[in-house]
Amino acid sequence: MNYAICQINGRQLKVIPGQPFDIDEKIIGKQIQVKILLSSDEGKLKVGTPFLKEELTLDVLDTVKGSKIRVAKYHAKANFRKVTGLRLAKSRLVWNVKN
Repeated sequence: MNYAICQINGRQLKVIPGQPFDIDEKIIGKQIQVKILLSSDEGKLKVGTPFLKEELTLDVLDTVKGSKIRVAKYHAKANFRKVTGLRLAKSRLVWNVKN
């Protein structure tokens, strides 16, 4: 396959073999199975209704931290300032095609 459109955590992502990508969830384990919405194999498209019968196996490479999110609260004339922030954990996945 050249690429596939998969549904992962309610989002649709374009997955290309050998190209890593990040998702917004921390995944425990080495592999996950995802459903395929559309696949392209040398220009021939297969479209599911809503999913194809095949599933993809994605390898979990590691867990990385996302960019920092800063949240500031401020009340005028009350001398109130509060700043909090967080860095979300993301999982880096890759689709390895084994022939």
